[in-house]
Amino acid sequence: MKKLLTLVLSCIVFVAPLMAEDVKIGVVNFKSCVEKSKLGKKEQANFDSLRKQMESVLEEKEKALNEIGNKFNDPDYLDSLSPEAEAELKHKLRTLNQELSQHQNQYYQALNQANFKIIQKMSESVAQASEKVAVKNGLDIVLNEEGSFFYNRALDISDDVVKVMDETFDQNQQSENTPNWKGRMDGRK
Repeated sequence: MKKLLTLVLSCIVFVAPLMAEDVKIGVVNFKSCVEKSKLGKKEQANFDSLRKQMESVLEEKEKALNEIGNKFNDPDYLDSLSPEAEAELKHKLRTLNQELSQHQNQYYQALNQANFKIIQKMSESVAQASEKVAVKNGLDIVLNEEGSFFYNRALDISDDVVKVMDETFDQNQQSENTPNWKGRMDGRK
């Protein structure tokens, strides 16, 4: 529904000017920019690392839970326990079950939040790079590929946008790695 609304609004807003004069249009494939750019690859690696960390913690909890569950399935083991020990084991099982459920919910929320931040950061980066490419190429408008049913592939500027994104990424990495000198060695600023 949102895509349809965007398409209809785009048509209304842009059809009138198109009739009046030739408008230069560029189209960007957002997914391609995320997958091909250095920033997108870095953000995806960070997200995957976070996900793997969370999965390993959950696997440990599940393993402990399964071990206790297996003890309950062993009638010989249960017969060897005192009533107090069996009650303690049941309590431990409930506690681990609750902890696992709580961790799953927390991790799900954390991953959703991290994903949202990545999408927001990538959207800003693609928008800034698209603007630079548009100015450089004299484009009047740059559209996201998802907002159209069809476009001529000659209008696709995604590779140019990725190049600008990578240049910006490299500049940011270089400035992060460069020491921030407040003054020069001889005391002058």
